[in-house]
Amino acid sequence: MDKKVKRELCEICGHHIPGYNTVYLSSEEKLTLVCLKCYNQKISDSTGFDFEHIEFEPIVIKDIDDLDHKFYFTGRHLGDRLAIEAFEIKDGHPGGYELSVIGDIDEEPFELLGKLIGRIRRALNRKHIYWNETTQNWQITDDDIVRGKINSDLTSSDYKRLPLIVIDSKEISWSEFGQMLMTYEGFNFKLEIFDRSDEIPG
Repeated sequence: MDKKVKRELCEICGHHIPGYNTVYLSSEEKLTLVCLKCYNQKISDSTGFDFEHIEFEPIVIKDIDDLDHKFYFTGRHLGDRLAIEAFEIKDGHPGGYELSVIGDIDEEPFELLGKLIGRIRRALNRKHIYWNETTQNWQITDDDIVRGKINSDLTSSDYKRLPLIVIDSKEISWSEFGQMLMTYEGFNFKLEIFDRSDEIPG
C-alpha cells in the first residue's frame, strides 16, 4: 500500500483502515467515521438485503504506452444496488484514473468486478493528450476527442474555485486545458456530461 495513505480509526469496529476505505455516517448528533465493511453491514441490516463485504486486492494494468497503473477497489452497498469503484493513489489519496460500475445487489460481485476491469482496460487503451516538446504544453491527440473527469482545483485563488481536469490520469489545470483548446480557435465543439458510473462511449 502507498505509505502516504492516511489510516483512519473506524468508530464502530475500532480498526485502523486506509482513509479511502471510510465513509461518514450522519445523524442529528454528529458525524461518525466508519469503515466500508461496517457501513455495508449497517445498510444491509436496515434494508434487509443480505450482503457479504468483500475486500478486493489491488491490480496493476499497463496503459497504451506500456506504463503501469495500480488500481485499488472499494465496494459499497447502496440499498438495492452495489457499487464498485476503482482508483489510483496520488499523493496518498484516490486520484488519476477513477472508474466505477453499479449493479443489482444480488449480482455476483466478481462478475461486476470483471466488468469494471474491462472498462479500465478500455480506458487505458486510449490516449487523449500528449506533451508537445516544441510548444512546451499539453495538446489534444489527432482524434480530437477528450474524455476525462472534472475535479476541483483547490489551489486556485479564485473564490469560486476552478475545475481541475483529469485526463489520461494527469491533472490538467483549467488554464492548461484552455491552452489546448486554443489550437481549435474558430472551431465548434460539443460538451457532454456523464455520470461517474457511466462509460463514455468511443
